[in-house]
Amino acid sequence: MKKWIKIGAIIAAAGVALAVYQYYRSTHQPDPPEPLKTATVRRGTLAVHVYATGTVQANRTVNIKCLAGGQIRSKPYEVIGDPVKKGQIILNVDPTVELQALNIAKQDLKQAKLNYQTSMLNYQIAKNNLITTRENDQANLLSMEAQVANDQLNLHRDQMLLVEKLASQQTFDNDKTTLVRDQQSLRLAQVQMEQLQTQALQVQLQKLNVRLAHVAVESKRQEREQAVTNLKYTQVTAPISGVVSTVYVQPGQVISSALTNVGGGTTVMNIVDLSHIFVNATINESDINHVRIGDKVQITAPGAPGEVFPGRVELIAPVSIQDQNSNSNAIINSNIITFEAKIEVLGKNKDLLKPGMTADVDIFADELKNVLYIPLQAVVINNGLDTVTVVNSNGSTTTRTVNLGKRNDVDWQVTGGLQEGQKVQIHLGNAQSMWTPWRH
Repeated sequence: MKKWIKIGAIIAAAGVALAVYQYYRSTHQPDPPEPLKTATVRRGTLAVHVYATGTVQANRTVNIKCLAGGQIRSKPYEVIGDPVKKGQIILNVDPTVELQALNIAKQDLKQAKLNYQTSMLNYQIAKNNLITTRENDQANLLSMEAQVANDQLNLHRDQMLLVEKLASQQTFDNDKTTLVRDQQSLRLAQVQMEQLQTQALQVQLQKLNVRLAHVAVESKRQEREQAVTNLKYTQVTAPISGVVSTVYVQPGQVISSALTNVGGGTTVMNIVDLSHIFVNATINESDINHVRIGDKVQITAPGAPGEVFPGRVELIAPVSIQDQNSNSNAIINSNIITFEAKIEVLGKNKDLLKPGMTADVDIFADELKNVLYIPLQAVVINNGLDTVTVVNSNGSTTTRTVNLGKRNDVDWQVTGGLQEGQKVQIHLGNAQSMWTPWRH
């Protein structure tokens, strides 16, 4: 009996051992080799996209300052967001000082005009007196010259008669005295003619006074026009159409003039022109040469979930942001070179984008038709060369150098080294693949 019990125990132990062995084999079988992940070299259209982020900006923002200083009387636009049209009055300043200045300028102009008229009359009188005096003095000079000549003839005749004792000594002496007297009168007439030059200079002086008076009139006229302009400055009008974005002052507050204050005057409000909305996008240097002015753009923003806004590239900065900062002595903390692109937001719902919001842009940079392309993960860098692993029909693999063109975030254009329909291996997680951070 004991013998059969031992045999049964042995058989049971053997069965347990067999079961354990079978379980061990079933749980420790080596995994079958994972098949290669491959992709087919395709021919078709490759859309090149450039993705970037940016900030929404208005067409322009204008800081409004008053050119006249004083106390604010009224401010029609009190609420931020009020629409404003170009030319509308947005602020009134007390015009008392400017009105007084204008009245003074008007009176000064009247006085200058009277002075001008007076100088004109004085000049005319002096000119007429010079003409009259010159005519009288010339006539007197001619008369005295004739009289002296006649006296000389009489004296010469009397002298001859006196020799022949046909005339008396007294007659001769009288004629001689007359000659001397008339010669003195002639000299006085000549002196008077010389004095006409001084009188002519006086006329020129009066003429200059007329010019000075005319200049004074024009100066006072300019002062009056400036006073009129300063009075207009007390009414501030909107330079553009838009909406009020910020209000800094209140009625009753005294503000300083932007013209006379060294600090630039008081800013009263900001007006934002929302007729055009833009996104200033920051684009990496590896993508900037793919972007062209006029490229179509799709724009999304966290502030407008579910909305896709069409857009268009309007401007591209000619130099990098870092270069601009270096020229302005700004501190540069980033080694990533980026460029700014100005993108206009289009579409009827563009008003949903507010200045200051962040936005994501998808630029349709290029569309390559009838080209070969492969996935980005198929490319591996070997010794600085772009290579792919071609999977042959028999399952063997061959490493091959390829020439690459443009790419998007999924595929890469192949310009040489592969043919349509070939299979290439996909390399996931390879440190030398396209996905290495420094690879662009």
